[in-house]
Amino acid sequence: MLKLLGSILILSASLLYGWKVNEEQKEHVEQLIAMKEMFLMLQGEISYARTPLREAFLQIAAQGKEPFSGFLKRAAEGMGEQEGSMGEFWGRLVEEEAGEFYFTREEQGLLKRAGENFGYLDVQMQLKNLELYMEQAEVFIQNAQKELKDRQKIARTLSLMCGLFLVILLI
Repeated sequence: MLKLLGSILILSASLLYGWKVNEEQKEHVEQLIAMKEMFLMLQGEISYARTPLREAFLQIAAQGKEPFSGFLKRAAEGMGEQEGSMGEFWGRLVEEEAGEFYFTREEQGLLKRAGENFGYLDVQMQLKNLELYMEQAEVFIQNAQKELKDRQKIARTLSLMCGLFLVILLI
């Protein structure tokens, strides 16, 4: 009876782990979409409203999704206190917040590069750069969505197989 209960607990834990991995992979795609939306909102604020960068960050943070809402709030608050260039400040902020994002190095690099051009270029160049970053984000989104189903299936299968292996090993 005790072995059966232990086996059920092991299988449950392995299936829960597989479910957690699936949720993280879904969150990864959702964060990529949120990053593209953030770029799109920034483009709108810069091109139509001609909002200063700090205010644009705060307005987007007020209507945005996490983790970008908190990220943009910290960016706006830190802009007045920063030492060095805006690009360096943005890069440090991206590295500090890296634990909040489910991004690969390339995706994190895109977010970091986006901030390097804030405040330096004229409005038209900033808008062109934001268009470029949105296109690159779209490519990341498409790739992540293609891989999502396969990765979820692999995570479910592996978690179940590891649970079964542990049950067999312990019995």
